[in-house]
Amino acid sequence: MADHFPKGSVIRKVNNEPAIMFGAGRALLLQLAHPAVAQGVQDHSEFKKNPFKRLQGTLEATYAVVFGSAELAQGVGRRIQWIHEYVVGPGYTANDPSNLLWVHATLCDTALRCYEELVEDLDPEEAETYYQEMKRVALVFGVGLDHQPATLADFRSYLADTVASIEMTDVGRDLAGFILDPALPLGLHVPFKPLLALQRLFTLGSLPPSLRDQLGVPWGSREQARYDRARRGVRGVFRALPRPVRTAGNRVGGPVLLWMAARHVRQFEDKQRQRAAQPRAAA
Repeated sequence: MADHFPKGSVIRKVNNEPAIMFGAGRALLLQLAHPAVAQGVQDHSEFKKNPFKRLQGTLEATYAVVFGSAELAQGVGRRIQWIHEYVVGPGYTANDPSNLLWVHATLCDTALRCYEELVEDLDPEEAETYYQEMKRVALVFGVGLDHQPATLADFRSYLADTVASIEMTDVGRDLAGFILDPALPLGLHVPFKPLLALQRLFTLGSLPPSLRDQLGVPWGSREQARYDRARRGVRGVFRALPRPVRTAGNRVGGPVLLWMAARHVRQFEDKQRQRAAQPRAAA
């Protein structure tokens, strides 16, 4: 089976770096800043019980599309779009291209930001290639090319305009609290407290100031200095490690994510066949 993206592609190089996980909280908070996305999460998920479960599902699906076969990518896309058909409510539908585009944009922008700030700069051609390849990822999840900004420059204009126009709702602010101060299953937030504190710092420090202000979280020169120090420290570690060492975790965990994605697609397709057969059996 042919790979959806070839080995050596820019999207694989960027998304293979563990540094992009330092943007996990940022991506989630940006998504929840959008009123329609926040309301959908509130109404159709158990986000408050495990705020990072949504992220786990997104990572599995995105990893499968970027590193898996073309066949697996299409299966993942069909499954996600089917799930989104049921995420509807007053004033929102998850499969609305504008809502899907915003969720995709938070992942694309965050990955680029983390890679360039914590790993290395991309030259303009590589950055543009990454964006064009990510457009194919969005297409799999239901965002037609006609709904996506044509170039990276257009994308950045769209992102800036959207951030400037967003007004977070009380629902969004409430859900954001479960990212910044999560209570994880099995009480894991207690032993993971130092890591969660670092994640909170990176989340708040990398947010657009206008959205951070809407959260009402204190952020002054002291907090900014702590963030800048932490970012320099993390960048120093990542840049000192050879790429094979940095990405070793993905070489181990990646096949597991692909296996899980394939299993979920098989389960989905089995259920679809069962649903299709039911009317015939009844007849």
